Amino acid sequence: MIEGRIMPKAARADLWAPANFPAPQWLGPRKQAHATGAQAVLWTSLSALVLVAAWQGLSWFIGFDVLPGPLSSVLAVDDVLHEGYFWSDIGITTYRIAGAFSMALVGSVVAGALLGASAPAARLFGPWVTIGASIPSLVTIVVVYLAVGINDYAAMIGTALLVAPTMTHAVWDGMRAINPELQEMARAFAVPHFTILRRVVVPQTLPFIFTAARTGLVLTWRLMIFVELLGRSSGIGYRIQYFYNLVDMKRVIATALPFIALMLVAEFGFLRPLERSVFRWRKVEAR
Repeated sequence: MIEGRIMPKAARADLWAPANFPAPQWLGPRKQAHATGAQAVLWTSLSALVLVAAWQGLSWFIGFDVLPGPLSSVLAVDDVLHEGYFWSDIGITTYRIAGAFSMALVGSVVAGALLGASAPAARLFGPWVTIGASIPSLVTIVVVYLAVGINDYAAMIGTALLVAPTMTHAVWDGMRAINPELQEMARAFAVPHFTILRRVVVPQTLPFIFTAARTGLVLTWRLMIFVELLGRSSGIGYRIQYFYNLVDMKRVIATALPFIALMLVAEFGFLRPLERSVFRWRKVEAR
């Protein structure tokens, strides 16, 4: 309650954010970091327990033959890991995802920067981004397969074309969010163009580029499974389709779970540490 009124739902949810439970000030810096890390582990563990409970409840509700429970899925994962095809499929799909994600990231950064820096380009090519995001995935994949051939290059190009519009929008928003007064002030003091780019433009757009990368990585993983399911004879997507045709839902879930774990490792083990390293200057300025 605030002044006799009910707090909005979003405000009530924000009260439970980990940032609202800081470590006590009387603790030293190391102990404060220790306490903050313990809180993060606690909240992560609680989130995992709620997820497992929801999974188990949904499995009971719709039936184990449709959605196997957590325990049976984990046991099936152990069986899958000991079969020779699994690690080969993991490597193949990872290679395709890396290629498609790299294409989409480079293309979206270039296109988003162009659209944000040039008003005529935004008016001329801006609708193309919206059209690209609106084309059904199946149409794009079929056209690319017919044009390039049913091979890994087609799978990567098709996935990149599907992911790039969403990433381009994020980079474009970052370019539009740049403070023009900073650029005008830099020009007034005759700051070199490269310095303006490095010290003004890049720091303001990097958060949007990281957002585009995080979103793009998740979309690339999802769409690559779909692309493999349509036209490849190897990879995680193909293996999921194979077990689905056998009506072996335990193997379907067991094939997907390790790769989901791999994507989480990429997010929490690479992207987030890289983001913290790149934006460490924010903490220095806050001091």
